Amino acid sequence: MPTVVTHALAGATLVGLACRKPLSAPGVLPWLALCGAAAMLPDLDVVTFKLGIPYASPWGHRGFSHSLAAAALLAGLLAWLCRPVWQRAGLTAAPAAALLFLAVASHPMLDMICDASFGPALFMPWSEHRYLSGWRPIEGSPIGLKRWFGAKGWRVVHTEFLYVWLPCLALWASRCLWLRRSAGARA
Repeated sequence: MPTVVTHALAGATLVGLACRKPLSAPGVLPWLALCGAAAMLPDLDVVTFKLGIPYASPWGHRGFSHSLAAAALLAGLLAWLCRPVWQRAGLTAAPAAALLFLAVASHPMLDMICDASFGPALFMPWSEHRYLSGWRPIEGSPIGLKRWFGAKGWRVVHTEFLYVWLPCLALWASRCLWLRRSAGARA
């Protein structure tokens, strides 16, 4: 699985591309922070390891919590709980919930291109099938701090930088240029 920081960047980038306001506009940064945090939420299921729930279980890691149904539930809950955040960003309920859904759903999509043995159960509770892409360039993040200090940790950072961070940075730069050109055209 990609690191939670990478999930946050991907979720915030996805939502940031839909935002027509500059990052300096009131409410935009807290909104993007919320969307980044929302993208990390599915990995709270690592608690299932401590509870003795097997990885391959539909309720284990990358099971229901990584499904599109869970993304919809989380998006609805976050839209309800965090109303002041999306309102300050100038959104209404439906677009806020839809963008939160995209942020949360970005998590299992990234997990699908990771070299893990179990992909996310995208269609739980209707199907327990786990999905992995045929193209999996991202090295799976080790669980546990000790494993980070070595070749495995470096490979994770390298592949996430190459396949997620650089594309996200390019998208943010493109967004910035687009906003500048749009502002120049209006002036």
